[in-house]
Amino acid sequence: MVFMIFMTIVVALMEFSFLLTTKIGVTNTAQDAVQLASQLGNTASADFQILQLVEKDISAPLNKARIVSVEIFKTDAYGTKNLGEDKYTRGTGEYPNPTDITQKVPYQSSTHTYDPSTRKNVVATGVDYIGVIVTYQYTWITPIPNLVSLGSTGMTFVQSSVSRMEPIQ
Repeated sequence: MVFMIFMTIVVALMEFSFLLTTKIGVTNTAQDAVQLASQLGNTASADFQILQLVEKDISAPLNKARIVSVEIFKTDAYGTKNLGEDKYTRGTGEYPNPTDITQKVPYQSSTHTYDPSTRKNVVATGVDYIGVIVTYQYTWITPIPNLVSLGSTGMTFVQSSVSRMEPIQ
């Protein structure tokens, strides 16, 4: 009896550590992506480079195939308003680099209302606030959560980050 309780606690701690590692990884990915987005500004290949960074940042123990979508959006200073977005879903197609079509990432554009060429990063005209949302589907590693939640397969992490565009003169 004591052994079963002890093993349940050990397995629960393992699951929690995987869950926390995933949350931190997805949060860091969203922060890295928005930092790159704010630096790239209105570069033609900005969205491609952001998606490429997300692919690079999601590494073991996380699984790239579990990325659901990446959204790049224009917002206010607080990140509360979506004033246009480019949303990409993973695994449903290939998104080519606009400046080098031989490079591709496994994403397909599903919404395109914030084209990189329209992003403001010039001091004289004002600068945009840009945000990135990374959605990741986590699946349970151990059998304990499946038993407790009666068949749940996992959790969805939706992590966002907002930054002001880096102004150029």
